[in-house]
Amino acid sequence: MSTKEQRRQKKLVKKKTKEVAKRKQQARQKAVMQSLAGQMRVAGGGTLDRCFLSEDLFADNNRIGSVLISRFMPDGRVACARILVDAFCLGVKNVDGFVTFPANLSEFIERVEQAETLRRCQPAMAKKFVEEAIAYAAKFGIEPHADYRKVESIWSGIDASECDETFQFGDEKGKPRYISGPFDSSVFQQRILDKLRTHAGEGNYEFVMMVGDHHAFSTAEEMSWMEDPELDADIDEDVIDGRVIESRP
Repeated sequence: MSTKEQRRQKKLVKKKTKEVAKRKQQARQKAVMQSLAGQMRVAGGGTLDRCFLSEDLFADNNRIGSVLISRFMPDGRVACARILVDAFCLGVKNVDGFVTFPANLSEFIERVEQAETLRRCQPAMAKKFVEEAIAYAAKFGIEPHADYRKVESIWSGIDASECDETFQFGDEKGKPRYISGPFDSSVFQQRILDKLRTHAGEGNYEFVMMVGDHHAFSTAEEMSWMEDPELDADIDEDVIDGRVIESRP
């Protein structure tokens, strides 16, 4: 084989190697975009789109509502994480993460606002609120919803310490108050009550069972996350203003 032909063969091998590496990189990128966690990692490097907190999170008799943040993807779409926060007890109770077009996200936010009032806020404030809610729940052995770990990278580059506001968790005395949603199964209810009994101690928490669809929470597809309710009829209870209150002496 001539020297010229050898050089040509080397160039062909080098070109083929580059093409193979490029295809592998494209395959990896495609695989990343097929998972929620991968989508949110990509979004974490994007420009902020919108950020909201629900006013319900600061209501004395509710404290359950949405935190919503969206960021632009490289292709012009937006990634959104809607996080259901229970500031009374559970921290992050549920999560909805998805990628869509900006106009579709605007429609989704309009639907959310039919159920709760959203107010715009700085992302540092939203991140600090969510992280402190998680830390509060952790005191009682309660972990955030499993999907939160899939979406939390959407906060990348946002510094919660830039927010100097303080937030109240639990009741007015800082005690946890578990408000059972209409779709919380009896198994879930008992698991939370066992954790509160273990970590807070008797007399240091409240259990409130909501009657009716007071805290229904839908995903982007307007589907419920939770199981059908299985109410435990064996507890001692009183019904006050649409709530079933169980005292824990």
